[in-house]
Amino acid sequence: MELSNREKAAAIQNSIETETLGQIGLINPKSYKQHNINVADGFDAIMALHDLMPMEKVYTNVVRAFQDGDIGFVHVDYYLFEPTVAFDIHRFENGVSVEHWDNLQTNPKKVNKSGRTMTDGKTKAIDHHLTDANKELASSFVSEVLVGKKFNEASKYFDGDILIQHNPDMGDGVSEFFSVLKQWENNGKAQVYTAVHKVLGEGNFVLVLSEGYVGKTHSAFYDLYRIENNKIIEHWDVIEEIPSLENQKNTNGKF
Repeated sequence: MELSNREKAAAIQNSIETETLGQIGLINPKSYKQHNINVADGFDAIMALHDLMPMEKVYTNVVRAFQDGDIGFVHVDYYLFEPTVAFDIHRFENGVSVEHWDNLQTNPKKVNKSGRTMTDGKTKAIDHHLTDANKELASSFVSEVLVGKKFNEASKYFDGDILIQHNPDMGDGVSEFFSVLKQWENNGKAQVYTAVHKVLGEGNFVLVLSEGYVGKTHSAFYDLYRIENNKIIEHWDVIEEIPSLENQKNTNGKF
């Protein structure tokens, strides 16, 4: 039976631990466009990167796997060169991945103020018939409130103060979310969103890829939202610095 795109994306990432990427045949060996700008284009660059990893420590645990058309995207708990949480996205053509995006963040291996980790919580998509509506809701929240800074409009996206939060530096609650953002701003480390680049979803899970800054650091934000009854109810994120152009190893762009 043909694997789904979510299953293929999960299999690709899991193959890091088993060192079977070359055997599973799920990446186009001749044309593989890479948006991890710390890695060169192509299949061979991925294989070379794996050769550098401390394989006695490496593990992969795909916690969530979703698909949106020709794209499979996964939320992964890793040990690569250090404990890491990531989102990996693959675009498939003719059954194999031809393009890849990701965002990686060091996993602090601790719980946040509400006792949550960066990867625990719900994992299974429901409400598949609401995928488009949920994508529109999450995209609108990020565009209007986080990019547009219309914070007075935030309440329409939530059910009161309910927000299950997995950011390692925050606790649960909508008020907590905005309070911490304000605190970071006062400390000179404002988390500023400047543009939304991509929105992917399956059912009640939506991943929004955005660009911005943490303080003066150019950054990529991957925010995963779980939605119930047309309200955002749960949030995971991964934030990664975008290196300067002269330090990027391919010319495809982060997004």
